Amino acid sequence: MAVRRAVWWVLGGAVYAGLLLAGGCERGGPSVVLYVSTDEAVARPILEAFERVHGIRVLMVGDTEASKTTGLIERLRSERDAPLADVFWSSEAIGTVALANEGLLAPHVSVSTRDWPPQWRDAKYRWHAFSPRPRVLVFDPQRVREQDVPQTWDGLTDPRWRGEIVMADPRFGTTGGHLAAMRRWYDTRGSDGWQRWLAGMAGNHVRMLPGGNAAVVDAVRRGEALLGATDADDVRAANRAGASLAMVLPRHGEALGEGPMLMPNTVAIVQGAPHPRAAALLADWLCSPEVARMLASSVSGNVPLFPGVAAEFPELAVDDPLELNLSEIEAVWASAVESAVFAMRETSSGAK
Repeated sequence: MAVRRAVWWVLGGAVYAGLLLAGGCERGGPSVVLYVSTDEAVARPILEAFERVHGIRVLMVGDTEASKTTGLIERLRSERDAPLADVFWSSEAIGTVALANEGLLAPHVSVSTRDWPPQWRDAKYRWHAFSPRPRVLVFDPQRVREQDVPQTWDGLTDPRWRGEIVMADPRFGTTGGHLAAMRRWYDTRGSDGWQRWLAGMAGNHVRMLPGGNAAVVDAVRRGEALLGATDADDVRAANRAGASLAMVLPRHGEALGEGPMLMPNTVAIVQGAPHPRAAALLADWLCSPEVARMLASSVSGNVPLFPGVAAEFPELAVDDPLELNLSEIEAVWASAVESAVFAMRETSSGAK
């Protein structure tokens, strides 16, 4: 089998049949099962390179765009007593932290990960964060001047943007993690800023869209909104497909460590993984400088955490990012998302 065809891609609904096929492939050599919410176009070259280096076939199991991370997390929970997956590569962090807290992820310490920066890993090494991308505001420069776009997330509460802001449903994907980070940031300031921000967003009739961050970018591209809260990689993907959108990286506050938010990828080995050796090799591969370089040079444009690799991509540098504690953010995720959905429930149907 050619290397390009050795990496299998299976949507969630066909996972069981796909894994049976993978079992057949394993008779011809070792294999590993990866649940992955990163876009196939980004993940596939990385996994093909892993196959070339290690000679291990990869079966990628994904899900639909709108709920792919959430769907895979629920699948891992349902398979707790009989795991099918070896490795979980998530395009966000909060769900991975939750799985670790539920005992579904195994510790992994290796030469590659033992010195991983504490802010980008679990204290017990059950997950590692890598190659983040910024949370941004997307806009059409033909309709909005860059100097008019809010430079802080608080700026979205300005009445001038009433009816002109969209965001993804925070119950799925990275938007909920960002809201939880904002909630945690406001909490550390000892103020009622979180509730005031929600009230301002609701007053501005912010619309929560199904379809994920890509739907937010599409809405701005079609002229249905002036501003959209999304991930940088979704803007880059739209521009690669012919759009002419721009983005800014809003800060959260003015102090050091209160800049733009970086939402990382995460990788973890599933507790009870059927192929533990191959799982460890794949986890180390995803935490390698080679993968950081591949993700930075991809359409996704992820920010490298390795200083040497980052120096090769100065255009991706993010000055003074928001200081994060992903475990603390996960602890407030449910309440942050619930309060945001409640506050904006009347403006989420899509009507201005």
